[in-house]
Amino acid sequence: MKRLADQTYYEILEVSPDATSREIQQAYEQARETFQNDSVAVYSLFSEKEMQEIQAAIEEAYEVLKDETSRKNYDQSHSTGLDLKWPKSERPPEAPESLMEKKTYLPFTEISIEVGEGPYRGQMLKQIREKMGIDLKTISLETKINLRILEFIEAEKVERLPAPVYLKGFLKGFAQCLGLDPKRVIEDYLRAIEPPPKK
Repeated sequence: MKRLADQTYYEILEVSPDATSREIQQAYEQARETFQNDSVAVYSLFSEKEMQEIQAAIEEAYEVLKDETSRKNYDQSHSTGLDLKWPKSERPPEAPESLMEKKTYLPFTEISIEVGEGPYRGQMLKQIREKMGIDLKTISLETKINLRILEFIEAEKVERLPAPVYLKGFLKGFAQCLGLDPKRVIEDYLRAIEPPPKK
């Protein structure tokens, strides 16, 4: 799991290295909205210091990527053999305007589902989602979380997951879409992927 400081500007804004200026602008606005101080999505998940670090990283990433020259220089200096060049087919589809304006969660959150007693790990989240007949693209559209990130969460690909500060927010959105308790999902998931203490 990458720390915030280890992420590229593309990862911070959750865009592909071949993203257009418009996609970068949209990603920046979405990130700012998600991580503003009074945001309900991240309320109580982060300390004031963590929020300042995230906001500073978002601003820095946008400043570099919005300018074509500085972006080219950044790309060359980081020669991104980035595995982030997502094929267009794997990118989350753009949300229709009606869905972007709508801040409520999808109606499927009202579906009653029998949830297992075990901890909420990637496999259980996937089973619950599939039992409810929801595909990941739908959740990606609703939460604005990149489809690949959702796949990594379900597969528990720890090395591909974003920094914990981001992951908490993504898990919260995922849990809310499935009608689960976000606090419990975050706690269970993070506990499951933490490396065992060194002896």
